[in-house]
Amino acid sequence: MDAVVDVWLAGRTAGQLTPPPRSLTDGSETFATVRACSLGRFGPGRAAVSLPVDTATGKRLALTCRMEAMWRRVVFPAVLVAAAVLVVLFVVDSVRDDGRNASPLLLVALVLAVAVLSGRLVLNRLRSRHHPEEVRGDVYIRGVDRQAAEIWAGLNPAGAVKIIDG
Repeated sequence: MDAVVDVWLAGRTAGQLTPPPRSLTDGSETFATVRACSLGRFGPGRAAVSLPVDTATGKRLALTCRMEAMWRRVVFPAVLVAAAVLVVLFVVDSVRDDGRNASPLLLVALVLAVAVLSGRLVLNRLRSRHHPEEVRGDVYIRGVDRQAAEIWAGLNPAGAVKIIDG
């Protein structure tokens, strides 16, 4: 039997589950309980789960949730506005048919695209392997200590926590 398993949480109950009295990362009894957002394909999902994890993982989970929320609320809308302004400027320049500003506008658009892609890659690298992922409304957590997962499943209603052997 593996010492590490994956855990599936029913999405409708994920926020109300009782966390186990052990760390999910290593099974130790020294842990901090962190309320972590679930991450979907395009940033933070709807579900938030209380997870007992070691201090370093807890800090990383909290930082990732803050940065993903900032990306969704501030950075993404700002990039959309900047892209719209660039498109308008490019269209105006094309209508005037002088072509003087086409190269600088394309350069600014390229720099903006590289900055957004780089920022997204940094956010993806920031994620912990234990960070909850939202998949079709349910929550999936990788790399959970088997004993902690079994205790977690026993503390909650049947079907709310499902252990997936990898």
